[in-house]
Parts: sequence; C-alpha cells; structure tokens
Amino acid sequence: MYVICGLLAFCLGIMLSIQSGINTFLRGMTSNPIFAVTVNFSVGMLMILLATMIRYRMHKCKLLESLELRRTKWWMWMGGPLGIIFVMAGALIPSYIGYGAFFSMLVTGELIFSAALDHKGWLNNTIYPIGFRRAGGIMLLLVGAVLVQNT
Repeated sequence: MYVICGLLAFCLGIMLSIQSGINTFLRGMTSNPIFAVTVNFSVGMLMILLATMIRYRMHKCKLLESLELRRTKWWMWMGGPLGIIFVMAGALIPSYIGYGAFFSMLVTGELIFSAALDHKGWLNNTIYPIGFRRAGGIMLLLVGAVLVQNT
C-alpha cells in the first residue's frame, strides 16, 4: 500500500504541473489571472457538488449530519483561501522563473514544513520524528531545488 500511495502522490505532482500549465495558458489567453483561477475553482466546485450529490444518492453521506459548522475553528476554513493562493501562484510565477524552478521550490517548502508538521504532530497528525535520514533527504531536496533555480 505504501508503494501505491507513493506512486499516486507522484502522479498528483504531475497533475499539479499540468494544472499550473493550463492555468498559465488560460491567464495568457485572457490576460486575467483572476479569471483563470475563477474557471479553475468553478469547474472544481461543479465537480465536487456532483460527487457529493452522487454520494448522497447512494446513501454514502448525510448532508445535514455532516455539517456541524458550529464546532469548527477559524483555521479549518483556510483550505479554500490557501488553495486560491496556490492556484494563482501557479498561474503567475512559472512564466517568470520556469516550471522546474517553481515546482522545485514549491516541493522543497512543502517538504520542509510537512516534516515539521510530522515532527511536532501539528494539525492533529501522528508524530513522525525527523531523524538523520529524513533530515538528509530534506537537505538533498533543498540543494536540488537551489541547483534547479540557478541553471
């Protein structure tokens, strides 16, 4: 299962590059990055609403019981705004520095902070301490990202 999840994560990385390219292309055609992000999230919203309706019809989820909004914290609502920032950056930044540089730095930042999340158990995660091998892997990725930036 570990290998399958790793391969799926690898494929998701490919899909992020494709998504960024599509949004950059749409931004270039319309000269409007906000429109590109709006299209991205609108189509995504339609697809997730369709998936929710299908799951509801199949009795896989109950809408009213799952909407316990009173118990949420403010930071639990930040996924959407952070997603908008991410997609907007993916539509803007690669045209200035290239996709390799953009995604190498993106993945490096993601790995460094996710390792900190794992190490500290933040956001209610299981704790996975940063050992010597993990720290070495992070350093290698950071060196690789810097090399991609400077080529």
